[in-house]
Amino acid sequence: MINNCKAFFLFLSFCSIAILACDQDDDVSPNSNDPQAVSSVLASDNEWIITLFTDDGENETYYFESYRFNFDLDGSVVATGNNDIVTGTYSVFRDDGRVELKMSFPNIQYFDELNDDWYFISMDQNVVRFDDDGDRLEFQKQ
Repeated sequence: MINNCKAFFLFLSFCSIAILACDQDDDVSPNSNDPQAVSSVLASDNEWIITLFTDDGENETYYFESYRFNFDLDGSVVATGNNDIVTGTYSVFRDDGRVELKMSFPNIQYFDELNDDWYFISMDQNVVRFDDDGDRLEFQKQ
């Protein structure tokens, strides 16, 4: 009887440790070496808005607050807002073992600020996050 109690206690302890060790993060990140997964999410049928854009430590999200971004699988990205349509290109690829987003917009208003290699951080059901040397870029589905 005592051996059964010890075994049961050990089993419960193991289960508790296993449950506590699970990551409770809401992020549903694809394999960090899977650029196709990130590209597919961006090119879904949804519009995206920029919910965070920092440059050199300054929050500059307001530059893009009225724009909606649409990514297409052909590598084009279109931002619509303020009675403007700004067309650029993008690609998602793996470089140095990390997934990157590279965007290229014309030198219109502040869009050239997005022209960078953004390292993929994570994504959940509605938000995709990128970083470049401390600068942050986050897109949210609309």
